[in-house]
Amino acid sequence: MSKLSEKLWNWGHLAGSHNELCNVECKMSPAEFAKEYGIRNSFIVSYGGNIVPPFDNTAKDMLGLDKVVWSVLGDASTPLPEDELGNTKDILEVLDKAPNIVGGVVDDFFSPVRMERFTPEVLKKIKKALNDKGLDFWCVLYNNQLDLDLEKYMECFDGVTFWIWEARNIPNMDEYLTKLLAITKDKPVMLGMYVYDYCAEGGVMDPALFEMQIKRYFELIKEKTIEGVIFCSNTLGDAPLETNKVLKEYVKKYGDTVIE
Repeated sequence: MSKLSEKLWNWGHLAGSHNELCNVECKMSPAEFAKEYGIRNSFIVSYGGNIVPPFDNTAKDMLGLDKVVWSVLGDASTPLPEDELGNTKDILEVLDKAPNIVGGVVDDFFSPVRMERFTPEVLKKIKKALNDKGLDFWCVLYNNQLDLDLEKYMECFDGVTFWIWEARNIPNMDEYLTKLLAITKDKPVMLGMYVYDYCAEGGVMDPALFEMQIKRYFELIKEKTIEGVIFCSNTLGDAPLETNKVLKEYVKKYGDTVIE
């Protein structure tokens, strides 16, 4: 048995990564997010190339967290690593110093440039390298990519994180989930949630939509339909957003719920 809070994750970036993008001044780190929100698992993903190997110092900053998944490929604005396996080898090099690292992830993967460079054959090499050290291999998939032919790629990943990119599409989440589960079959799935609408002018998300989404996603955790929920992210964790208030309320209210 586990608690619902153990199924919650931060989509972590270095503090301040989204300040320019969102016109905010946020200074919250993944570790500070964990303390503030009670969400003790975190991805850590390079944004605009701001995390480069060696990863020792960043890994040290993340040691207080329960579980960490590291980016094999950073976000779309991060230059692709020269190594055939992305940052896989760099992640493995810090495992002895950071035993809380449990996996790797390729962010913003399903784009022509990334798919051409990282073929299924290469992805399988990455998966094997990570699996041989007891780590899982995850990818990021968006709602506007569900109609792609993904069958040959799904066998390359241990799990899938799924994100609804525009808040106005949140009411369609069950429709997306049906498509997603048909694609992923028996693979673990984590569902991502934004506290900010990156596609809307001003970025403010309707808190009612956010609450609709978190309520449904927490139900899916309790039903064991999904493995967890990821929140994006510490980079906005100290911003005065109504969605942050809702997130705190829901974690406080439901975090100790036992998942049997």
